[in-house]
This record gives sequence, structure tokens and C-alpha cells, in this order.
Amino acid sequence: MTQTPQLTLQRLMRKLGAFLFICSLVLSAATSAYAQNQTLASATLYIADYSTFPKSSALLDVFDANGVFVSGLTPQALTIFEDGQSLPVDSLSEIAIPLQITVAVNQGAQLDTRDATSISRFQRASQVITQWAQTLPADLPDDFSLVSQAGAVINHASAAEFATGLSSFQPDFRSATPNLQALSIAIDTVSAQTPRLGMKRAILFITPNMSDGNLAATLDPLLQRALENKIHIFVWLVDLDTTFTSTSAAVFNALAQQTGGSLFTYSGVERFPDLEAYFSPLRRVYTATYTSRIMTAGAHQVGFQADTAAGELKSNEQQVNLDIQPPNPIPVTSSLQIVRQPPEDDPYNIEILLPKEQQIEIILEFPDGHPRKITRTTLYIDGQIVDENTAEPFDQFTWDLTAITASGAHQLTVEAVDELGLSKSSMATPVTVTVVKPPSGPLALLARYRNALTVGAILLAGLALILILSSGRLRLPSLRAAQSARRASTDPLTQPISATQAHQVETLKVRGKLKKAGSGERSKPEAAGALMRITAEGQPIAVTPITIFEKEMVFGADPVQCTQILDDRSIASVHARLRQTEDGGFLLLDGGSIAGTWVNYELVPREGRRLRAGDMVHFGRLIYRFTLPTTPEVKRPTITVLPPEE
Repeated sequence: MTQTPQLTLQRLMRKLGAFLFICSLVLSAATSAYAQNQTLASATLYIADYSTFPKSSALLDVFDANGVFVSGLTPQALTIFEDGQSLPVDSLSEIAIPLQITVAVNQGAQLDTRDATSISRFQRASQVITQWAQTLPADLPDDFSLVSQAGAVINHASAAEFATGLSSFQPDFRSATPNLQALSIAIDTVSAQTPRLGMKRAILFITPNMSDGNLAATLDPLLQRALENKIHIFVWLVDLDTTFTSTSAAVFNALAQQTGGSLFTYSGVERFPDLEAYFSPLRRVYTATYTSRIMTAGAHQVGFQADTAAGELKSNEQQVNLDIQPPNPIPVTSSLQIVRQPPEDDPYNIEILLPKEQQIEIILEFPDGHPRKITRTTLYIDGQIVDENTAEPFDQFTWDLTAITASGAHQLTVEAVDELGLSKSSMATPVTVTVVKPPSGPLALLARYRNALTVGAILLAGLALILILSSGRLRLPSLRAAQSARRASTDPLTQPISATQAHQVETLKVRGKLKKAGSGERSKPEAAGALMRITAEGQPIAVTPITIFEKEMVFGADPVQCTQILDDRSIASVHARLRQTEDGGFLLLDGGSIAGTWVNYELVPREGRRLRAGDMVHFGRLIYRFTLPTTPEVKRPTITVLPPEE
């Protein structure tokens, strides 16, 4: 059969159209590959968390040139940058996170085409999507939305709610005209702030073929918005198979490729792809931990670099603001008083003073709210190092006191250094050290070795007695003579009166007569006791003793508050109080003085100390001997024998 010129021309036009379409697909593929290499290979820093500074963490993504998540990276493949300074990554792990998905339906009559069972193409696609949504695990709560040209149908719902809503979605496809409004609404929906940092964004665009000759130009702004927000677009082209080689198909394929998605064509007989294969790679994200080296407060820039098969990828930078301050060491006590004196069991020891050391405790705080490791703490006394810690515990020190042999004031400071090298010293804490030295001289020597001297004297006396007895020169009186001598010594009538005693008797007689003669005159009251000033060796000082007449005496340096003024720099304003008790005794109390009040080298407790005749009393550096006019009688216990009961 001879072909007419018109038929031949039509065939040539079809061949030319097919050739041009093939060229457009090749060009589209080349453009897509170029765009992938330029935009899809990326590294993204979502957040840099410094809440546990200096231990920090970052949430980040790494995608290859095809827009696929790069899995299996090691810590060595990543480098953190803080203000341009590189830091190693301590750990790197992949975690699963939810996905934000929007299904956009571009309504058109082609989607309502039905098969022999009267099921439309869209219903087939809807069944596949619904079944997939119902199988998603509950521990990955994806965020679902459904939109069409008319607007949003389902907004940010769970998988179960989305499946129910999609099953009941039955728009009027026949009266709708396909356009890009549904895709634009979908991009707006997923471009909003995600419920969780690191969530990826994806759109499943279900659309028929569009014969708009200006489709590529109309689609370009939407493509740019998708790239800026890192939105992955997957396109399902639902139409006749003859449209799968159309210009519209090529434009949609380029859209999917450039955003990291893919194109699937469905005419009613093809097998739908596995949706989880689309979205599973988008549910992964990296979390990295590292140790920060920031040492100054203020704003800092943080980013990272990933070494992948596609080359080195540098991420965006984020600004973090930190308040960095050195650690603050604080001594537990605001002031300290230490008394060094001889041991209680050896009060005359001039070689040993106790305590030999003092324990110091501190509190370490971090004013910036970022606790971190301490590397060193140092104790200074008067600017000199006396103890240092380079390992735990860092909050305890031991101060060696053996070199302090004289009373005086000292300044205590503590320095702390953290793992960043930041250091700070505490404010000076006053420390008063009072050294109570034992008496010295011959009497102190005799008192210290009195036990040994007593034993020696007894031994010598025994030895002398043995020698005398052995020589036969000692005659022992008879038992009867000894008894007679004892009775005579105890009989007051047989006792001789010394001259002194006789004088005392005469004096008493005279006083008695004077008292009787002048009984109308009031006599001066006698002192209840006295405090005699003595030296450290126990020797009296030629000053007037302090006589005790009042029921309560107040000792101190303040002439207004005190009844007895003591002139010495170690005396407080109100240093001590001396009270007479109801039973005739004397109670000594400290007034909160710094140097303290002491009795027989023992600090007076809060409840006070009862004085006895002969007690040595220290008011600061002043020493007194407490005396009474008469030595109190020591009452002996009596035993009363009760008659037996009948």
C-alpha cells in the first residue's frame, strides 16, 4: 500500500517528538545528577548541647550525593570545630527519630479511573499507604498530614489517625483540575518547626499527568523552597502508561531526583513500591559527644566536618552562649582558733605541744552552673604552701602545726584549678593559734619528775633504814611505850603552845574585847576569795590581787560593761564572768572571747567551770592563781548502820 505524504509526515513528527523527549530525559538526568552533586551531599548540625559543659553533644546529619543518609560513620570520621579549633569526637552513635510526612493529592479525573472491580487508581494507592501506616511501630511517632488543592485535610496526626482519615478521604476527582496548589500547601506544612530536632521532612506527591507547557518554570520556586528546607519529595505519577514519557513526567522526575526522592509511575497494573524503603533512611540521625575546650564566657561558633566517600563535608555553624567561671573554693569555717598545749597526762612537757596537725575542709562550687573535674587544690598559710592535692579527695587538707611554737594570727587561703586550667583562690580566713607553754625552771622540773623522785627517795630511805638496822644502832620502843606516846600526842591538854600560837590567842582575846566595846560599829566585810597574778612559771607577781566581794564579777577591757578591767591586747571587751553559787562555790564562764578563758590549761566549756582553791586561771595571756580565805572542808562519807528489821 502506498503511504500518503500526510501519513509519512505524521510518522516523522512522532519520531521527532520521541527523539526530543529522549533528549529531554537525558538532559533532565544530567541536570539532576549535577544538582545532586551540588546540593544533596550535605552535613547538617541541628543542635550543639552544652548543658553538661564541658561534656557536650551534637545532633547532626550526613547525606551523600544521592540524598541518602550516610550510615556507619566512626568517631574518627568526624571533627568538631569550636571557634575554628578542631576537637576529637569521643563517641558517635546512630539513633532513630520520627519523620514528618505529608501526603499531597493533586486531584484530577485520571485518579478516578477504575478497574474491572470498580476500584479507582487512587483507592489502590490509598490502600497501600493506609496498610503501611498501620504497621508503623508506636515508639517512632511519625507526624502525618494530608492536603489537596482545597487545603489541609489532616494536620500533624499520628499514624493511626492518619490511616483512618485517609480511608475516609473521597474527593470529587472528576470536577477537579490538576495544578501545583496541593504541592505548595504540602511544602508549607512540612516547612514549619518540627516537633523534635533532627526530624526529616518528606512529601508523597500523588498527581496525574499535567499538560502545562510551562510546568518546569511554575515548579522551580517550589523546588527551591524544598531544597532550602531539606524536604525530600517522592512523586507517584498516576495516569495512562502513555503519559509516562511525557514532558510532565520528566519534570516530576527531575523534582524528585533533585530533592533526594524518586519517581514511581502507576497506570493501574504496576506493583507499588515499599514505602518503608522510602522513609527508613530518613529516620536516622547521628548524636556525637565531645569535650569542649571553651575557656571564656560569651558567644562561640560551633560546627563539624565529616569525611565521607564523597569527600569532606562541612556543616553549618551554630552560635552557643556560655557563662564560664573558675571554680570557687570556700573554707568550711569563717574563722579558726587553735590552742596548742602540752599533753594532759604530761602537763610539764616542754618538748611536745598538741595538736600536731589541723584538718581543713573546703567546699568547691561552680558559679557558672557547670560542675567539672578538679585537677588541683592548694592550701596556703600566710602565702606559703602547706598542703596540696592532685588526686581525690580535693576538699580536705592537713596543716602541720609542729613549726608553730608561739601564739599569733595567721591567714589561710585555698586555690582550686579545674580541668580547663581555670583557677581561683578563696578570700583570706583568719586563724588564731594560741600556744600555752608549760612552766619552766627548777620547780617545773621537780614537778615533772616528781614520781621518779618520790620513788627514788623511798628507795634511798629504805636503804638507809636497812643499813641502820643492820648496824644495831637503832632501838625500837616497846609497844606499850608507843601507845602511851600516841595518846599523849592526841590529848589537847598535853600539847605545847608555841610562841606564835600564844600570840594568836592573845590577839583573839583583844579582838573579842574590842568587838564587845564597839559592837555598835559596822566592820568591813571580808573578801570571799581572790585572784593572785602569777608568772607562767607559777611565781607571784608584785601586783595587788583581785579581791572578790560581789556575787558576780565581769572581767574584760570595756570599762562600761565590766567590773574588773584587764589591760592586755589578748583581753576581749567582755572576756569572762565569775559568779558565786548558792552553795558558796564559784563558777567561771567565758564571754565568747577569741583567746579564750582557761583553768589549769583546759578551755572553759560553754556551761562554765567551778573553781577550786589553787586553780590556775588564764584570761588570754594573763595568768592568776585562785585563792580562798580558808580551805574548804572535805566532807567524808558517813555510814549509818540500820538495825535489822524484826
